Amino acid sequence: MKFIKCREVAPRLKGRVAIIGAGPAGLTAAGFLICEGVEVDVYDMLPEAGGLLLFGIPEFRIPKKGVREGVKELSEKGVYFHLGKKVHDSEVFDVDFSEIVENYDATLIATGAWEPRRLNVEGEELDGIFHAAPYIVKYYLTKFGYSPPSSLPGLGSSVAVIGAGLTAVDSALLALEIGVKEVSLVYRRTRREAPAGEKELKMLEEKGVKIVELKAPVGFKGEDGRVRQMVTMDVKLGPPDKSGRPSPVPVPGSEKVFEVDSVIVATGGRSTPPFKKNADKIHVAEDGRIIVDDKRRTSWKGVFAAGDVESGPSLIGPALKSGLIAAESIKEYLIKRV
Repeated sequence: MKFIKCREVAPRLKGRVAIIGAGPAGLTAAGFLICEGVEVDVYDMLPEAGGLLLFGIPEFRIPKKGVREGVKELSEKGVYFHLGKKVHDSEVFDVDFSEIVENYDATLIATGAWEPRRLNVEGEELDGIFHAAPYIVKYYLTKFGYSPPSSLPGLGSSVAVIGAGLTAVDSALLALEIGVKEVSLVYRRTRREAPAGEKELKMLEEKGVKIVELKAPVGFKGEDGRVRQMVTMDVKLGPPDKSGRPSPVPVPGSEKVFEVDSVIVATGGRSTPPFKKNADKIHVAEDGRIIVDDKRRTSWKGVFAAGDVESGPSLIGPALKSGLIAAESIKEYLIKRV
């Protein structure tokens, strides 16, 4: 995957830019800016650059070799990567966010949407209930040799995956790859409304995954602190909600209990800005998204945001585009500063 498309003759633009996050938005911005002659430092909490391109998406969707080649090219062009470094302004961090903003001419926040969206039902804290993104990242850290196999929690022989987007599909595939015998995809609407699409669901069915429609988890029951059962309620489709899809309306008295060894919750995530103390300087929406204008400028002069941290969870294409828009805006900002 190429992140660099330099012109043969490009003006040399002075300036130092920090990019926080080495996912698709951050890497795209790094590629644009290094071509302009800007000094670019990229900070990321993972041990290898690539973000979810490497640690969250299966090989058949995004070939890892291509991502690594693209990162290598960035490095050879002069992008400097600070890996395994968590940037934040809380008490637990490796690099202080405020110091980065102070020490660079411009800063781009591209930290994605890593915080799991909770179900907020009884028993969600039981062992054996995992949120998709963190579990998938742990899986790839183990697979790539960054963590020992013992660090990846086992799933048992039966797993329920909650959701019907691509992350839910990928979670089901991961469970199969690990060796889980019974995998069910539980969705509160019908497969017709599934964000992943019918093609993905058929692919899962061909691999033995059971698609369970019109059921929503309302609680989990455990034994000795570990989940043993999932309680669901039947759902019927109501009027369209904000997403434009039929709203799921619970059917009272329809509770059912399913035996499970593990549960993977794949119902989306929330944007994860690298700050808390600076929320007064950078406007943030109630759902965690950093508020930006059409040029990806935040309310803090010289600080920009791109990708899922400003849009909420999305696809790779929009993240790449957002990173490019932010980089062009940073270029404009640096030119005006001269």
